[in-house]
Amino acid sequence: MQVIKRRIPGERDQTNSIQDRFPSSWHFEQEAVPTLLPRPGVPEPNKLALAKMYQLLKLKKEPELIYEAEPHKLYFVFCYAFAFVFIIYAVNALSIGWDLTNRMFESNDNNLAGWKLDLEYVMHAVIVVVLGCLPLGIGFGFLGLPTRLIRRIWYLPAGAGRQAYVRFTTHPLLPNRPTPVRTMPIGTLQKSISAKIYSGKGFYGVNDSSFFFFLRENGKRIPFIADRKGFFWGDGRLFDLIFSNDTVDEVENSKKIDEAYGDMLKERRSKEQEMKKQYGFGWRTKAAGKLMIDDVTKIKDMLTQESEVAVRDEPQKEAEKVTKRDRKKAASKKVAHKPSKHAQSRKAEAPQGGSKENHRL
Repeated sequence: MQVIKRRIPGERDQTNSIQDRFPSSWHFEQEAVPTLLPRPGVPEPNKLALAKMYQLLKLKKEPELIYEAEPHKLYFVFCYAFAFVFIIYAVNALSIGWDLTNRMFESNDNNLAGWKLDLEYVMHAVIVVVLGCLPLGIGFGFLGLPTRLIRRIWYLPAGAGRQAYVRFTTHPLLPNRPTPVRTMPIGTLQKSISAKIYSGKGFYGVNDSSFFFFLRENGKRIPFIADRKGFFWGDGRLFDLIFSNDTVDEVENSKKIDEAYGDMLKERRSKEQEMKKQYGFGWRTKAAGKLMIDDVTKIKDMLTQESEVAVRDEPQKEAEKVTKRDRKKAASKKVAHKPSKHAQSRKAEAPQGGSKENHRL
């Protein structure tokens, strides 16, 4: 019963001893096995609508545990291992570089004198220090990386005249030190704009190719790290909502888009499997070659159809040209035989003039 209770999120005391930072054996695969059970009284993942799930969380009167990570022993092992490698590399680079700088100064192969030799010595020393400090800084960065690992997150509901908050704990830099606790308003700690916590995979819908996601405090560069293997209140959609400025509808729509994209990926993979079975070894190259042949065939067919249409329409075009030529000739003949306006006016005035002369007589 005690073992089961320790596996329920929020029931086990999290200490900061050295034993909590290293695996008990060299069988590291045992540390990757999930140990946390679903917390009683929490909505089942992917069962409720996001709006209803978030409403249930906001109705809480006491701080509610919404996230707990699995033990970070493997993270400590990898961080300390990388830190050890980079620090040893930095010490080695400084030692070799300093010795080489002194020998070059003593030998003076360039036959420099006075301040020129001193300037060369200073330049070499600066280069050695820079090349040694870079890996040294990376090594100390790995030593401090566990302090950015989030262990637990609580949701503090809004009260009278008070907005909702989130509270989370991390690891101290040194063992046997108090657990760092940070509390900040909702919206201060956010995920990246393009990042997605909910993936639809796994029990809580948060499994992904990356083992963690980042939460960044506004105005701060160094983010906090949350492991995807752990306990999540509800499912990952709630965390996409809490740690972003998106609305409920936007989060739900993005889920639908991800599902549609997932269906497209499945269809693409199934087609790739069919092509792989059909063409065998080098199926990508063979499929691309077949597509090229099909494109060339289509282009040839289009050119052939265009030439056939041109040959078929050529007599009709010639007939139309002859018809237009005949029409132009007929129109020119009519214009040539048609009397001018001056002649027509003279003909019209001729009878009137004769009548006047007869009247005079």
